[in-house]
Amino acid sequence: MALKNKTAIITGGGSGIGLACAKLFCKNGAKVVIFGRRKSRLERAVCEIGENAIFFQGDITQDQDVKELVNSSLKHLNRIDILVNNAGTSSSSPLHKMENSHWDSIMDINLKGVFRLSKQILPYMLEQKKGNFIHISSIYGLIGFKGYSGYGVSKAAIAQFSRSIAIEYGPDGIRSNTISPGIIETNMTAAIRRDNQLEKNLLKGYPLGRFGLPQDVANACLFLASDQSSFITGINLPVDGGYTAQ
Repeated sequence: MALKNKTAIITGGGSGIGLACAKLFCKNGAKVVIFGRRKSRLERAVCEIGENAIFFQGDITQDQDVKELVNSSLKHLNRIDILVNNAGTSSSSPLHKMENSHWDSIMDINLKGVFRLSKQILPYMLEQKKGNFIHISSIYGLIGFKGYSGYGVSKAAIAQFSRSIAIEYGPDGIRSNTISPGIIETNMTAAIRRDNQLEKNLLKGYPLGRFGLPQDVANACLFLASDQSSFITGINLPVDGGYTAQ
């Protein structure tokens, strides 16, 4: 099994990409802590994942919650080998109409949340002389999209943050990579897919002719989490059906 004897924290693990990652990681031998805000969703997710998963309820924007997540994970798992920074939010607004509070909220969740948790985990990975970060960004961080300036900036910054970790902590046995999904069929994109004309127009940009599934991203995460990718660090991997190849 690709992740036998490995442990992982997966944020936003109660649904969508995070849940798909948790299921696949556990199937491949890992023990997993999923993190999110909604207790009922996390409880259902753990039931789906199985006995090698536990959950911790909290808010990625709260320092104390993040500290308690790390401490609880170490208590139950003894070590943290992998962190999947998946928690995030998506919203759109014309830039000239965007409130400062809207911008700040996006940055606090999507970018500062990644910083908070990574910072808390790094000392333990340094002590272990081994660790693996996988950050979930977006193709919106690779190319521009109308109405998504704040979201795009937050996701582009995640990729740069990941590269910085790769360079700074590579000598300590720590890897850091980014995955940039295209549109994935999750609750977050349900409104897009309910609009038949919008869905049809967006699909024209995908050479493979479909949107992605959470499993598509989870498969990429599994590869980057495993020792099969032991010489890969600092990359940004689009999982987008060819969208950014154009």
